[in-house]
Amino acid sequence: MSPGPARRLVPSYLATGGVSTPEHSVLEELTALTATGRSALPHHTPAHRRLLDLVGDGGLTVMEIAGYLRLPVGVVKMLAAQLVSDGLLRAAAPLPAALAPSTTAGRPNRALLEEVMHGLLAL
Repeated sequence: MSPGPARRLVPSYLATGGVSTPEHSVLEELTALTATGRSALPHHTPAHRRLLDLVGDGGLTVMEIAGYLRLPVGVVKMLAAQLVSDGLLRAAAPLPAALAPSTTAGRPNRALLEEVMHGLLAL
C-alpha cells in the first residue's frame, strides 16, 4: 500500500496566532461552548473560524471540538478562551460534582442504573 499524498504539518501554535497563553482560561475538556452569533474578527485565525463554524449549529464540548478539528485539546482550549474573551463564544462549565448524580468511585449507583433500565424498557 502506498502512502497517501504528503500532508504539510503546521505547528499547533500557528493555529492560535502565536499566542501561547490565554488571558484567562478556566475551560475544561467537558466545558460546553456555544456561539453568540457574532462574526469572527480580522485578527482571528482560520482555526478560530473553523471552531466558530463548528459550534454555529449548536453547542459542543471542548473535547468534541478537538476531535472534529483534529487539534490537541490544549490548542482548542486556547482558541476557545480567546473567542470567549472576544465575546464570540459562551462557555458553560461542566456539572459540578455536588450536582452530579450520586456515584461510587466514578460509577453511577445501582438505583440510578435501574431507573434508566426501567425507562428504556418502557419505550
